[in-house]
Amino acid sequence: MQRLPESTYASKGGGNHARNSGTGFRSGWSRAFLIRDFGIAIVALLIGLGFSLASPVFLSTYNLLNLLRQTAELGIIAMAMTMLIISGEFDLSVGAIYAVTGVVAGLLAKHFGLEIWAAAICGLASALILGLLNGLLVTTTKINSFIATLSTMMVYRGIAMVLSQGQPISSFHSETAFFDIMGRGKGFGTIPVPIFWMATWGILLFLLLHRTAFGVKVYATGDNPEAATLAGIKIAQVKRVGFLITSFAAGLAGLVSLGYLKTVTPTQGTGLELEAIAAAVIGGTSMAGGVGSIVGTFIGTFIMAEVRTGLVLLGTDAYIQDAFVGLVIALAVIVNIKLTDRRDAKG
Repeated sequence: MQRLPESTYASKGGGNHARNSGTGFRSGWSRAFLIRDFGIAIVALLIGLGFSLASPVFLSTYNLLNLLRQTAELGIIAMAMTMLIISGEFDLSVGAIYAVTGVVAGLLAKHFGLEIWAAAICGLASALILGLLNGLLVTTTKINSFIATLSTMMVYRGIAMVLSQGQPISSFHSETAFFDIMGRGKGFGTIPVPIFWMATWGILLFLLLHRTAFGVKVYATGDNPEAATLAGIKIAQVKRVGFLITSFAAGLAGLVSLGYLKTVTPTQGTGLELEAIAAAVIGGTSMAGGVGSIVGTFIGTFIMAEVRTGLVLLGTDAYIQDAFVGLVIALAVIVNIKLTDRRDAKG
């Protein structure tokens, strides 16, 4: 877990966890292989081995690539959500923003004749605007982000419904390059394009969170806002940027979905916000803020996909699948709380 250097907030008790390494925080690569992340990786491996014994198809190249493709959109959003949770906030509107992005892009391309790349940029811009509104609402009114974004989730979902008149938008007749690049193409002849989008986005967030001064500010803001403020960190600005990054991720995921499915619906992304938070928590992100990693969240997302895919291969009923995933989430939260309590007890 990363902290500001002792000199910046040791007076507030944060110095006990500080690590100076020339830049004031630990290397991102060393952070990626801390015990918590390593333990989560072992869990993912054991789950994979368990399902492979029950179904040999599970570890096939085709199934693993399909698993990663299916989880790409969730992974893109969950890794961004991790940064926001680390800073001490949440965004329940990402599923609605995901839908609005696709609806705006689809509407402009299908009914207004806009070139689809331009329409996609407009859709992404709309996502950023909605994220900015979330950030301003939370930081200026001091409303709890759960309540604030729960409200905006309903508003944004309503916008998607009104713009689309509650109907799917599909039957795009041109710009096949867009659909290939965003969702339907394959790299090296076998790897689905959504996996590249998730990997690229994950690397960018990893570098931002674990290798920049902004990442240090994110950890400090979530760990001890008062000390961070005394250290000169503008925590409101940090949180606004977090909301922007999260909304951008939701928009990007929406475009990946549009590229793969060639259709958008105003109801798509329902429940995506809770799955993103769950993936982050399974990956070791603390709901209290100040703890988490991009690598851990990626593994958490993969674990959720493993469980769902494995249960499908075993022919398990859909309702049981949801119950089992819920059990995995509950266990992850319990472990998370225990680890956090141990960390706090050690000071």
